[in-house]
Amino acid sequence: MSIAELFEGGERTQDKGHFKNLVLLANADGHLDDVEITLLYKLGRRIGLTYTQIGTIMDDPKQYSIIPPSSKDERFEMLLDLVRVMVIDNEIDPSETKMMERFVVQLGYRSLDDLDIESIVALIKRGEDNDTIMTELN
Repeated sequence: MSIAELFEGGERTQDKGHFKNLVLLANADGHLDDVEITLLYKLGRRIGLTYTQIGTIMDDPKQYSIIPPSSKDERFEMLLDLVRVMVIDNEIDPSETKMMERFVVQLGYRSLDDLDIESIVALIKRGEDNDTIMTELN
């Protein structure tokens, strides 16, 4: 761990933890497809990670902690990112569903069954962005 990482702000640490979850979910079926890798880089850049940070986390995701956000909107946005990763390859593996169950609890939801995942998936497949999905489902 570098000196800079020791003094890293909580938000950046939270972003790395979120990205760790995205990587673990994408790799839950045992391999990363090109579309998953492309999406991971896109999401990593969107949350402010550098290409180096993205690569480092992808190489060893387990070294990063998860810090759930306190804001309901931030939690929902993280959920949307997770669903995007889960459906990007058009296959939802049972191991992805099991891992997703853990992640939604970490985000402060009671269970995956309490969320309208089908509507989220439909909106994602329709090409809607996070703001539109949040508006339509809240």
